[in-house]
Order: sequence, then structure tokens, then C-alpha cells
Amino acid sequence: MHYGLHIGEAIEGALGSVNKIDATYLSPNVNLASRLEAACHQFHVDFLMSGVLVNYFSEGIRKLCRQVRHHPLPAPSQQPAWRAR
Repeated sequence: MHYGLHIGEAIEGALGSVNKIDATYLSPNVNLASRLEAACHQFHVDFLMSGVLVNYFSEGIRKLCRQVRHHPLPAPSQQPAWRAR
């Protein structure tokens, strides 16, 4: 199992029919987390975190992270550095 971790606002809503309703989340932030998750295979890691999220960490926790790639992704006003543990 792989994880893409990012932080930001999202809209949650119910989608479905009378018989079955599922929750869905809409946001460029959700899309970015999904793309980070997909990129885990490329880097052979269990999870990737955006630079935006890593900036919230204390200095001690940041030292436990390593930058694996800086790659601008098409997300509004965000060009995260991909980081992995």
C-alpha cells in the first residue's frame, strides 16, 4: 500500500443513488495527494509528502525526511518538493 500526503482545503460531498451513497472529495489538493501516491511506485517508497506539508513539521522531523525530487506539478500556486522518509 502506498500513500501520498499533502495538506490543504477540500470539499466533501455525498455522491451516489438512493441505494448507495459514497463520500467524495474535490480539490486540487486531493488531486495532488493522489498524484504523489501514484509516484510512490516510481521512487520505490511507501509514501511521499509534499513540500507544503513538510514545511509544517518541526526542524527535528524535517531532518528525518529527504528530498527525492523537486518537480513542479500543475496545481494552483503550489509547486511542491516531493519528499520521502
